[in-house]
Amino acid sequence: MKRPLVLVGFSYLLTLVAAVYFGSEISIIGAVLGLLLFIVAMFVPKFRITKIYPIVFLTVSLAFGSFFAFYEEKIEPVKILDGKDAIIEGTVVEAPFEQYGNFYYVLEAKLQTSDNLTKNIKIRLSSQSTLNAEPYSKIKGKVHLFLPKGGKGYSSGSYYASKGIQMLAYLYNYENYSVSPPQEKPLYYYALKLRSKLLKSVRMMYAPDEANLINSVIFGETTCLSDEVYFDFKNIGISHIMSVSGLHMATMSQLFMMIFLFLKFPKKLSSFLSALGVISFMGITCFVPSVTRSGIMCLLYLSGIILSRKSDALNSLSVAILIICLINPYAAADIGFLLSCSATLGIILYADKINNYLNDKYDKIKKISPLVHGINGILSTTLSAVLFTLPITILAFGSVSLLAPISNLLMLVASTLMLNFGAIAAVINLISPLSYFALPFAVSAGILSKYMQNCAHILAQIPHCSIPESSGFVMLWLACTIFLFSITVFIMKNKKILKITALLSIIMLLTGVFSSQLYSTNVTRLAVLDIGTDESIVITRNKHAAVIGCGGYSSAYIGNYLKSQGIRCIDYIQPLTSGNMESKNTADLIKWFKTNTLTVNEDIIADSYIINMLPTVSRAERYSSSAVTNLWDNVQIHTLCNGGKNAVYIEINNVSVLICPEKTEVSKLPGQWLYSDFVVADTVLENHASIDCVSTIFSMNEKDLQKNSNKLKKLNPIMTGGAGNVVLEFSGDRMIKIRRE
Repeated sequence: MKRPLVLVGFSYLLTLVAAVYFGSEISIIGAVLGLLLFIVAMFVPKFRITKIYPIVFLTVSLAFGSFFAFYEEKIEPVKILDGKDAIIEGTVVEAPFEQYGNFYYVLEAKLQTSDNLTKNIKIRLSSQSTLNAEPYSKIKGKVHLFLPKGGKGYSSGSYYASKGIQMLAYLYNYENYSVSPPQEKPLYYYALKLRSKLLKSVRMMYAPDEANLINSVIFGETTCLSDEVYFDFKNIGISHIMSVSGLHMATMSQLFMMIFLFLKFPKKLSSFLSALGVISFMGITCFVPSVTRSGIMCLLYLSGIILSRKSDALNSLSVAILIICLINPYAAADIGFLLSCSATLGIILYADKINNYLNDKYDKIKKISPLVHGINGILSTTLSAVLFTLPITILAFGSVSLLAPISNLLMLVASTLMLNFGAIAAVINLISPLSYFALPFAVSAGILSKYMQNCAHILAQIPHCSIPESSGFVMLWLACTIFLFSITVFIMKNKKILKITALLSIIMLLTGVFSSQLYSTNVTRLAVLDIGTDESIVITRNKHAAVIGCGGYSSAYIGNYLKSQGIRCIDYIQPLTSGNMESKNTADLIKWFKTNTLTVNEDIIADSYIINMLPTVSRAERYSSSAVTNLWDNVQIHTLCNGGKNAVYIEINNVSVLICPEKTEVSKLPGQWLYSDFVVADTVLENHASIDCVSTIFSMNEKDLQKNSNKLKKLNPIMTGGAGNVVLEFSGDRMIKIRRE
């Protein structure tokens, strides 16, 4: 049997994917069932001789078993801490970062609760103010502990488990706490310090937008990247550039080898020094699973040169997968790791074949042969990676980018050059600040950064550049495509039919796009977005949009939702509260989208975020106590200032929807509003039962849902709670369809 490691590695990974999805209860059953099948296979001569079935069944059993053991040892014991206060004393083990106005620190901590429960766990601590802590600083203080939202499956809980983080916490800043400098400084401390200095080195040389993109591409530092740039890259299928993985590691490895060979070092010594450089780069990028996977593959390749052995790419990939998954079975919950593995597999299996086919087909003129080969190389790499990552992309991000091949062709070379030039400039500038030696590399990287941002922004404006999974047909198209290719490759085994299959798949996709647009014509959709414990309601009709409420920790989710629906202009936007975060989110949306009408309370319009964006709005309507707006001939919006917040009553095709922010005084609402068909709220209101509605849609997280479970049963609730957006579709007079995205 050829490549047994490949069979073991991918069987192990796929089993862990299933274990993450189904949870620990099913995992123990899977482990027992896999073991029984292994025993049966060993007693059946036909299965035993081929060796494939026994190996697969044993691997499946071990993978399920390791997942269950990890869950029982690391995840289950800490659940008792959910919702408790504790005194912690911990060491910062990762680089601190700031996001959305909060500061975050990952700690290896010893904690003690009020009921004398003591545990040693890894937590992510958030603080409203900076703690002046660096890697391996000691932090001591009182915190509130809570679990990430979501249970089994690909939830935020599984994501944090893939990082080894067992619990989240926030610091009571008003309580006494202390931060002391590092007492021990292991090698990883110096890697993190070098990372911090390189990030600062880049920021020193460039304007903020350019520096943030360069840092995200080189080091995977996306926390400072603007939401607009991030979602432009995501919508055109190029966001993988900002996730440090195989492309970055291979580029850095080649760069190290090129430098050492240029310095006339022997090839084996150059390989050894390059391996040290790869390990250092893995440390600088924080050993995330996708980096570790690609780093191990590079180290195996370089080891082959040192030992005069030729490494096998598939075996190297399988070894990397096994090492990572054996250390932490929840690595299979890291979407970046899965994308990295699937993209690498696609490139290994099909990039050369596609490249050779394209070269044979289009390399006809010798003078432009190098250019043709270069373009074909990019296309073959992109197509093989995109095809293998497509199922994960759709399932994880809920969309498929139609422009991915074009955007990769336009930007992949630019990103590789920017990575090289930016890294060289950052190192030279770190050694000799503002040195002339860094200038040519810095200028080149800056020009490429501007090109990439502008190119991404232009492509992202193309209608239907990204198709949301919520379009319905996307999942059907994906299933049909996988089925057709499976029949063609594994059953019919006729390569000539592959072209017909690919063409049929494209026809199905385009037919789906056309039919989806036809179906959505003249259909009004009201989406209650899943943004946590605030409200944001987006109404769309024929590529027009109205946004009521801009709550949440970031405007990114709202902006990306609008772009996924093909929205380029907001006809109407209205904040519901005077909160600083909602005003900022409103300003961000006005900045990203051309906005026709801003309807705002006189108390809110004084906010600096809103004031700064007023000149860009076509019309600003102010109100003190109430307002009425008509949209698109079938939508009427009534607003009433109530209890310091703004309650909104919407009528669409004779169906009424009442939006009630927290602390809305129900007793002061007009009588007609109390008979709304639907109510949208972020909490159970006082006198909520006096509203006679068909159902209440709650924009709440899972923790709040559990607290109010007894009250909610009486209100016919539909909840976001981390499960996705709730959408009402109005297609005729009181004709409505309710679904979840």
